[in-house]
Amino acid sequence: MRKSPVTLTALAAFAANLAIVLVAFDGAAQEATQLRRLPTQLAPAAVEPVKPSRPQQLQMKTGIRPTGPAKFATGAAGGGPDTPSQLANLIVVPYYDNDDGLPEGFPTHSYCLKNPAGGTPTNIRFYIRNLGGSASGGFQWTPSFPNAGAAPAHVLPSIPSNGQVLITQPIPNGCYTPGFSGVCEFSIHLDDHDEVEESSEFNTYESHCVSPAG
Repeated sequence: MRKSPVTLTALAAFAANLAIVLVAFDGAAQEATQLRRLPTQLAPAAVEPVKPSRPQQLQMKTGIRPTGPAKFATGAAGGGPDTPSQLANLIVVPYYDNDDGLPEGFPTHSYCLKNPAGGTPTNIRFYIRNLGGSASGGFQWTPSFPNAGAAPAHVLPSIPSNGQVLITQPIPNGCYTPGFSGVCEFSIHLDDHDEVEESSEFNTYESHCVSPAG
């Protein structure tokens, strides 16, 4: 059998087709290369922080110490009549000082009045004082002796600011518990009916006397 001869036209057509294929392959290769580089090109560039013109520093104060114990303010009190410093303030003050630190209930110390005849105290003595900035007005106060039953209430007229009234209250019979060292307990209640507007409403004071004494 005789082979058909290859014509120049066929060779030219084959060469043209081969060139097209090579161009297409080269284009695909270049596109793939660009895709591999794309993440690197899209990555944000590193930006250095901009330093402020004046550096900002956190400063802490050190070496701060108390200047000393607190002191009460001096001078005239201000405000109206409802200011606590301007209200009355009734308190009970024992007649005797207890500089020796003896237990409560000894005669000539705190409330228990020494019996001139010796023996068991038969009276308690104390001051009702107004420490407030205005007069108290009239009010009622009541001594109480739990072992001897109820005691009568008393009414006092107004006590001026920084004024006081001395009270001597008899101890009722039967107040002392039996025995050589019997105890008479008592309490003092100021302003029973809340008639006085005070800066402090602490108005109950308790103590006792010891028998025998003197």
